[in-house]
Amino acid sequence: MSEFENLDFEEEITETETIKSKTPATSKTPAGQKVTVYFQSTVGPNQKQVKLVVAEDAPIGDIKYTVGQIFGLPPEEFHISHAGRTCDPDDSLSNYGVDNGDTLLLIPVSTAGRGAL
Repeated sequence: MSEFENLDFEEEITETETIKSKTPATSKTPAGQKVTVYFQSTVGPNQKQVKLVVAEDAPIGDIKYTVGQIFGLPPEEFHISHAGRTCDPDDSLSNYGVDNGDTLLLIPVSTAGRGAL
């Protein structure tokens, strides 16, 4: 006697079970083209380089937060720079012509010119 002989496959299923997705309906991560870039810190004692794959249309501010976590730096203490241009947090990498293999620098926020508050 086989273990399958006692199974009744003609049984009608009357209940439907809803499967809940763990994926949010909206995602913060843009679904555009991805680019592999290097982030090099010129800030603080952890002057190292990290390779990341990021979406070209991801906001620089989101990338800055993630990179800050990796390097242990608060996002307000550095800017991201590409080819000599400081990247605006509201822009995306695609607005700066970033290609695969490019290096983006983490540069310190300048305190020069600030008066006493």
